Amino acid sequence: MKRILPAYPLFVKDPNFSLWAKTENFNEENTESWWGAEKKLYGFLKTGGKTYCFLGKAADFASCGVEKARQTSLSVTAFSTDCEFEAGDVKLKIRFISPLPPQNFELLSLPVCYMEYETEGAEESELSFFINRRIAYNDIGEPCDRSVRGGVLELNGFESAFLGLKRQLPLSNNDDAVGADWGYFYLSGESAYLLDETDLAGYLAGGFKEFASAGEERYLGSINRAPSGVVMVAYDDVVSIDYFGEFLKGYYLRRHTVIEALEYVYEHREAVDGELAAFDGTLRARAEKYGGEYLDILYASLRQSIAAHKLVEDGEGNLLFLSKECCSNGCIATVDVSYPSMPLYLLYNTELIKGMMRPVLKFAKLPVWKYDFAPHDAGAYPACCGQVYGLKKERTRSRVDLDKDGRMQTHFPLYLLPASFDAYDVDLQMPVEECANLLVMFLACYRFDGDINFFKKEYALAENWVEYLVKYGLNPENQLCTDDFAGHLKNNINLAIKATVGIAAYAELAAAAGKIETGGKYRKIAEEFAAEILSFGKKYDHFPITWDTDDDTFSLKYNFAFDKLLKLGLFPQEVFERETDLYIGKCAKYGTPLDSRKSYTKSDWLMWAASLTDRDAKKKKLISALDGFLKESPDRVPFGDWYETESGKHLNFRARSVQGGCFILLLGE
Repeated sequence: MKRILPAYPLFVKDPNFSLWAKTENFNEENTESWWGAEKKLYGFLKTGGKTYCFLGKAADFASCGVEKARQTSLSVTAFSTDCEFEAGDVKLKIRFISPLPPQNFELLSLPVCYMEYETEGAEESELSFFINRRIAYNDIGEPCDRSVRGGVLELNGFESAFLGLKRQLPLSNNDDAVGADWGYFYLSGESAYLLDETDLAGYLAGGFKEFASAGEERYLGSINRAPSGVVMVAYDDVVSIDYFGEFLKGYYLRRHTVIEALEYVYEHREAVDGELAAFDGTLRARAEKYGGEYLDILYASLRQSIAAHKLVEDGEGNLLFLSKECCSNGCIATVDVSYPSMPLYLLYNTELIKGMMRPVLKFAKLPVWKYDFAPHDAGAYPACCGQVYGLKKERTRSRVDLDKDGRMQTHFPLYLLPASFDAYDVDLQMPVEECANLLVMFLACYRFDGDINFFKKEYALAENWVEYLVKYGLNPENQLCTDDFAGHLKNNINLAIKATVGIAAYAELAAAAGKIETGGKYRKIAEEFAAEILSFGKKYDHFPITWDTDDDTFSLKYNFAFDKLLKLGLFPQEVFERETDLYIGKCAKYGTPLDSRKSYTKSDWLMWAASLTDRDAKKKKLISALDGFLKESPDRVPFGDWYETESGKHLNFRARSVQGGCFILLLGE
């Protein structure tokens, strides 16, 4: 089977509902969560007196007489992962669908994914699907009370089995590489069952017709006898987000129930399929000029980026699109994660970008945040309760491991702290980075949707942040930037470029808000900063990594990207072309290193670097390198954005929203 991606999204909706296949043949290994925990999904087809496994590790059921179906094809689209199998004389087509269209909030937030199937060549067949109970909790460390409860509901035209922990503790952990220990999963189809492992073995062997459900190793089950149909999987998290003390449900579930969500998909599946197909067709057309390699990158990025968020609405009706900083530190609404993801959402729906920004803007106005620069985040997912990055450990010993096994990590609700409380280590912040990020995000939204009111409401904050950039942006001293894994970098030229673009963004916004004189003042400052950067660059054939290094150093100057895309006119195209030539010359097997200090790179920044050139041939060289990583990396995990350019080894970060940045090439079309 030809490899397309390092891992394949099957059912992905949000950080707690995310299930993946890590091999091309879906019946060789068991499915996993985005963080790598085994979450077993099994699919079987009974036909001609035999049972075949098409999903999950078929070898585990050899003792039950189960044979391995032969997978004959694999493909991906914007919202589906498609495959075909042969089971004896029967052909089986499967589509795993995660409806996440960014223009449709109801459908994006609908807590249901589904699997469509179609059989050919058999008068009678039976498709069954099973989910192990471990989907409902984190199975790590010392045992605790993980007893589950569930049942079966007979609904209008289908049945649904459900299961969850008996002891429900909503929002009970906010650690990184874990899922929720609360809520209920649903499996729906023609008929549904709650069964144990003995029942499952009996069913596969053909010995049981009814299920006792007496054992401890429980499964949700669905059995379907029609030659074609649908199996639906849903997750009701009961409570989604703690938003500064306000408990919020998912956007769809704020007015509907999970049962209504299942019924909607069952009744309107053709219309949903049509909407998803139309989106895919448009995306294909947009990406066509860059070829199939770029389309594969976009397909790898789309569902992953959107499903790293939770869409909710606060008590005042404001939309919130809250990311989890997956496989990094688990923060919620991280500014330097939202910023690189922005191209995808500029392309399709700026309201989602505003939904990323609102929690940070809210926290920035609270007494505990007494600084003249922007916050880094708004909490630790799903607790949007105040920045956790760079806390002073000696002052905030609030993170407690209640179970001694990595579960139930909690933070004190930091939004309650007064201004007198010295909570943060300033040396561990990213002041220039986050100030500039937010100002550029404001301008990008305004340019794409024409609404200046969103910025005007936050003018006082923006005024503080631009002044910080004027004071520290050109020579950012020893500050961290978004590439904090590389450590502090004194006098970072790329960070100075970002500050310059951020000041120019504020200048245009101020003018659009009616402050013409103010806009002119800051435009002049931005131009002066740009002139100084350009003057320095003339000494070399490219821009070195810092103000005090020489031509032997380099870095990806991805921060030029929004000067070009927003046509701010600070830097000439010849500079961008010269930089791109350097990147191509430095390109290893799987991409250009992030800078001259190490051989690793970031996939999002690699595409931002590609966006600088006007020449498609140069873009395609960097595209091809990244596509090579997708198809050859030895690590079978969701699209990782930090990896080695020589070996393709995944270093960290997976399933993150930043891959929305790979859509940046479409913004210039």
